[in-house]
Parts: sequence; C-alpha cells; structure tokens
Amino acid sequence: MSDFEEQSMRKLSSHLSLTYTALVTVSKFLPIPVSLPTGPISNMEAIPAVRRAMALIEDQPLPEDVQAELNAAYAFWLAAMDVYALLATQEFHPARAMSAAACLVQVESVVLDLAESLQGLGD
Repeated sequence: MSDFEEQSMRKLSSHLSLTYTALVTVSKFLPIPVSLPTGPISNMEAIPAVRRAMALIEDQPLPEDVQAELNAAYAFWLAAMDVYALLATQEFHPARAMSAAACLVQVESVVLDLAESLQGLGD
C-alpha cells in the first residue's frame, strides 16, 4: 500500500470512529434511549450494534421524518464501513475512498439535523 493509500485509510478510520461517537451520542438522547457500545471497541462489535439500533427505530415515538433521518445516519455509517472493508481487503481505489468519505459526511450532516430535531421535540 502506498503512503497515500495508508494515509487515506487512517483518515477514514478516524472519521468512522468520530461519526460512530456522534451516533452513540444521538442514540442515547432518543425518547427511548439506545445504548451503543463505547470505549475501545472493534468493528465486530460496532456493526451489529448499529444494525440492532436500526431495527429499533420504528419503536421510537418520533415523527416519521425524524425516524427516516435516524435510519439514514445509521445506514450511511454502515455503508462507509462496508466500503472501508472493501478498501482494506480488495484493491484500493481513490473513488472507493471518496465514496466512504461521502457517506461519513452524510452521517455528520444527518446527525446535526437529528440533534436539532430531538432538541425541538423536547421543547
């Protein structure tokens, strides 16, 4: 792997971790709090936890649009993880790295929207 590829993978790994932390925070402030694993965890723990959280969305007493945003955030994060796994196990391609990064940008955007929506529900 070239220096560029290694640097890209490190940046994606860091971005995955940061966005996962944002999902953990938003999830615990839902009307019915959802607890995702925290601390030093592996992808083998995080991925199934996010999938379980997605399955619980329909049980949340939230408007449909907020449920859809939450579902999108979880889905974009899982998609970024899938692309990251492809980058790590298959041939590295900059377009794949950009795809993973784009998914994570969407997670950030959706999480910001969710934070505003959830705060508005509490008012």
